[in-house]
This record gives sequence, C-alpha cells and structure tokens, in this order.
Amino acid sequence: MKLLITLFIFASSFSTFGQLPYTINTNSFTVDSNIVYGTGTNYAGFEEDLVMDIYKPINANCSRPCLILVHGGAWMAGSKNDPTILNIARDFAEKGWVVATINYRLGMHKRANYTQYWPCTNDLAQPCSYMADSSEVIRAIFRAQQDVKGAIRGMKMRSEMDSTDVTNFFVAGESAGGFNAIAATFLNNPNEKFPQAFSIGDAPTPDSDLSSCLPSGFSLSRPDLGSIDGTLNLGLHDASVQGVGNFYGGVLNFDLFQNETNWPEMYFFHQGSDVIVHYNHGKLLGRLDWECFAQSNICQTYAVAPFAYGSKGIVNFLNNLPSPPSYVSTIIENYDYMNNCLSGGHAIDNWVVRAQEMANLFGLRIQSNGNDGNSTNCALNTNISKSIHVTISPNPSNGFVHIQGESNIDYQAVLVSISGQIISSFTFTGTKQIKIEKGVYLLQLTSPTGSTVQRIIVE
Repeated sequence: MKLLITLFIFASSFSTFGQLPYTINTNSFTVDSNIVYGTGTNYAGFEEDLVMDIYKPINANCSRPCLILVHGGAWMAGSKNDPTILNIARDFAEKGWVVATINYRLGMHKRANYTQYWPCTNDLAQPCSYMADSSEVIRAIFRAQQDVKGAIRGMKMRSEMDSTDVTNFFVAGESAGGFNAIAATFLNNPNEKFPQAFSIGDAPTPDSDLSSCLPSGFSLSRPDLGSIDGTLNLGLHDASVQGVGNFYGGVLNFDLFQNETNWPEMYFFHQGSDVIVHYNHGKLLGRLDWECFAQSNICQTYAVAPFAYGSKGIVNFLNNLPSPPSYVSTIIENYDYMNNCLSGGHAIDNWVVRAQEMANLFGLRIQSNGNDGNSTNCALNTNISKSIHVTISPNPSNGFVHIQGESNIDYQAVLVSISGQIISSFTFTGTKQIKIEKGVYLLQLTSPTGSTVQRIIVE
C-alpha cells in the first residue's frame, strides 16, 4: 500500500499547526437537533422539510468558524446521523467550531427495466439504487447543492444566535456529500447550471419491481429546478465558503473549476480501493458493476450511471492548471483490480487523522482571515445586546409587534423561533410592524452601526 500525501501549501506553515486556532480538542459542546432550515420540492414532486443538527462548543468565543457537513448515500439514502458525519461533527465541535450536519433532498426516479438476478440479495445491491438514467444523478446533485447553499446562508443568518464568524464558513462531505459540497462551493455562475437541471422529458415509468421504492402519488415530471442558488434563506448572506473538504466524493467534470479565480482551501481524501467512486476517473458504481457483479452475473449492473472524477482525478487537473491553487490531499494508492470488492475502500481509513488534516488546513485560512480564536469580549446575551438602539413594543405581544429603530437607518432582520428555525428574513428602514403567531422568538437585527438580538414573546 502506498500513501500519497500532496501538500500544495507553504512549508513554513506546518510548524504553526500546534498553535493554530480551532485545531485542538479542548471544548465540550451542546447539540440543537432537527432545526428546520427550509422546505424544498423533491424529485417526486412533494414538499419536504429540510433539517439540521447544530453542534455548539461551550465557550465564550462569539466569533467561531462554522463547518457544514454533508452526508453520503448515493443521493438515495443516508442522513445527518451517519456515523462518520457524527464523528467529525463532534470532533470539530471539540476543536471550537460550530458544526451543522444537514439533511438534504434525496431520491431519484427508477429504471423502466430491472431484473433481480437469483444470486443477488438486497444486501448486495439495493433495488432502489437502480436510477432511471444519468440525468437523475445530475439533477440530484443540483438539488442537493441548492440545499447545501441554503443551509450555509441559513447558518450565516443565525450568526448572532450561534456566535459564528460569517467570514469563516467551510463545507465538507463524504461520498455523494463530497459531490454536493464541491458543487455548492464552485457552482457560482448562472451559466454553469447543469443542462439536465432545466426542464427535461418525463422520467420513464418504473419497473413494477421497483414501485415500492417510490412514494404514493409520485410524479414522473422533471421540471426546471430553478436557479443555482435555490430559494432558501436568500437576501442577507451569500453561500460562499473559505474551504471545502471532499472525502471519497468527486465531480462529474471540471467545468465548475474553469473560471475560478478566488480559490478556497481544498482538502481531498480517497482510496484507490474504492469501488463506488473511482478515485481517478470512471463510471459511478462502475467498479462495483464490472469487478463485483457482472463477472459472475451476481447482480444486474448500474449501466446508466454517469462518469465522474474522484479526488485523484481532481488533484491531477489542479496540478495541470497554469497557476495551481493550494490544496491538501491524502490519496491511498491501494487499487487492486478485481480484488477490492470487499476491501471497504469507500470509507475513511482513519477518520481522526483525516479530520485533523482538514482542521489544520482550514485553521490556516481562519488565521489568515484574522480570527485567532480569542474573541471573548463580545459574548451575546440573547435577551438583548445594546450595540444598536432598537425597541420592540408591545413585548409581550398579542401578535402584532412594532420594531422602532433609528430613522433613516437600514436594518436587516432575521426572525428565529426559540428552537432555532428561521421564520422569516426582511429589510426595513427606521420602523417596521410584523405579525407573529403565538410563541417565543429571537429577532436578530443588523445595521451599518452594529447589531442586536432581542427576545419577543407572543401570548
């Protein structure tokens, strides 16, 4: 086995890793679970709530970096509670990060012809994994990256509540989540919208054997999926990040990188023994097909999956650019044709080490952005922070709330439920009246002169 670690950053930086902020596990943390960050239409035409768990270190720092973690599962399964995601989330929270683990829209239309070969069991090849065509994968990535961007913007909106530094947001994912994280980071030009994300022909009627994989009343329509940014939590913040981590995911092609000038930090991990996502270039699930299924006719192949580049393929592309950007990659060269089917190569070999590598890299960017981990003089009082003068009346209220700010001052507002769900966001000048249902809320207000968070009670 050969371990190839490529480091395209200044060598002098390594001596500072021990002193880098947010790289040492010294914090305990709390978790806010199942916070709704938006609602989206899934592949079958149904609306679904999108939720996240937020891990918060217990410390006085009010300017903490934030990491958005995106799970894998071939865009058909998985959740924010997947073991690797949980491990990395807890690890980064102990390092002083605020971490959001997110669910995103899953699902794809199914094949019109499917045969479960007699030796094949559901443990070997899940029937629901047989997608209708390659467009389904591409559309799934597009929907997912819209959700990732919505989660990033939503977490930035909550910055006062969560004590995060909006200039130091990062995103990382494993497997399908890696594809989603990279797309959310680099799909930043409307002209880069995937052709398959526009309206295309209806999906085929699925094979009757796969009907149980679809919800009752599903639609085969494949409408336009909207803008690259989606519709979630727009207006106050963009979805830009300072760094992206990819654990055994990849990209379908290199179009996303072509016009990039402001490169984020990039971390890549992959094993050559991966039979799900080829670490260099190959059809998704391709090695599983031709090395594990087809040679003995155990299971029907995933013939319609698209080709993709894994971490090694991406690194090779970056190295050949006229001015290669900086990155850190750990590529384990353990490819063994026909002998990797049971190797477990589609996984992290040592998540503790890989999480530390990523934290070290991201810590360099955080430090260069001026955050040294010592912002302890601005801890929030969630009842009220008097950095700007605003009054709320009446409070408690019967539902109609009047916000009185300073005349001719422009305010950006985010209303959040006590459980952390973003209720609305809006802008106003001077004064504003809003109607709110019964409950307890936090109102975050930002102006050119400062910010405040106030509690609102509606009886």
